[in-house]
Amino acid sequence: MKRVLSLLFLLVPFIVLGCSQKEERFDHTTLKEELKEEGIAPKLPTKFPMTIVEYERVIPPHETNIIEVIFKGKEGGMLFSLTIQPPPVEYKNLQNKEAVMVNGDNGFYIKGPGSSLHWTDGDYHYILTSYSEENGTKEKMIDTAESFE
Repeated sequence: MKRVLSLLFLLVPFIVLGCSQKEERFDHTTLKEELKEEGIAPKLPTKFPMTIVEYERVIPPHETNIIEVIFKGKEGGMLFSLTIQPPPVEYKNLQNKEAVMVNGDNGFYIKGPGSSLHWTDGDYHYILTSYSEENGTKEKMIDTAESFE
């Protein structure tokens, strides 16, 4: 009996932790098709740390090679944005950046309001920005970035 109880005390925290770290799948098929029609084929996220109910493309009034997508949650607010552009991208005087790896590619993470993860993979430079402190942790941002396909 003691053995069963001690086993339960060990397993319950792992079960609770596993449930609280739930990631939500994101079907990027429609977005991928839209971008393909424009002649670009970047990788896109397949999961987020919360449910994404819709996305919105930001289309500026002028011609640009920078793509921006806003991902919205159940409450209608902007949760993440993704900026895609051709490399190289130069950054000057960035403070508080932390070097990270995303699927074997060098990148960096900047913590703060609007935490962001920056990396280059193939023909595209990606900037993933979180507008939620809870979902903007380095670990959650890297997990989201590593789901790109």
